[in-house]
Amino acid sequence: MTDGGTKASVKFDAVQKSFGSVKVLEEFNLEVDPGEFLVLLGASGSGKTTALRILSGLETPSAGRVHIGERDVTEVLPKYRDISMVFQSYALYPHKTVAENIGFPLKVKKLPKAEMDAAILDAAKQVQLEALLDRYPRELSGGQRQRVALARAIIRRPSVFLMDEPLSNLDAKLRGHMRAELKHMQGTLGITTIYVTHDQIEAMTLAHRVAVLEKGVLQQLASPSEIYNNPANLFVAQFIGRRR
Repeated sequence: MTDGGTKASVKFDAVQKSFGSVKVLEEFNLEVDPGEFLVLLGASGSGKTTALRILSGLETPSAGRVHIGERDVTEVLPKYRDISMVFQSYALYPHKTVAENIGFPLKVKKLPKAEMDAAILDAAKQVQLEALLDRYPRELSGGQRQRVALARAIIRRPSVFLMDEPLSNLDAKLRGHMRAELKHMQGTLGITTIYVTHDQIEAMTLAHRVAVLEKGVLQQLASPSEIYNNPANLFVAQFIGRRR
């Protein structure tokens, strides 16, 4: 396990990313406070997922630097960045139980069984899964499978959670329920969270602050109420659904 989920700041410093002649991120500057829930909001092609992948180490920036806490992690491998990622796909092992899926990051670290079992139970309790630890993914609902993925991310107690549209496969009612659970969980754990979505309601419900992107450019960074009441430009106003 990591050193206990220390809250970390995140900084994108003049980050750029191009694929061939196509610029996906242009001079992207963003600072995320320790313990903050920040949402990257934008339509498809806005650069939000690319920014997340650069932070995770899955993509390398064409220019600029990335910091987690005091560390420049621009050239650091993903496994050494002290992050946990949750994706749209649950990426669960079908032949492993809920407990085995949750505990997999610790098994890789070869922790003692008693310590691992205690950590699995604690993570399961965070997402109300303690009664389902012996079940297999095929026996779970979509919402339960997503909770397993969240618990697996929690168990490492990372410095930063990265979430890429984790609720988009769920139906509308379940999405609303999981949003509330996710917000409560993040508030309880206090782990810095960066969450990517194209869903305006999701962004306005979850975030301490929202970063609105369009065509690789940061359009506005503010609290949900500030973005709604004082959109920075016509694009933000129309995207959020409020005319200036």
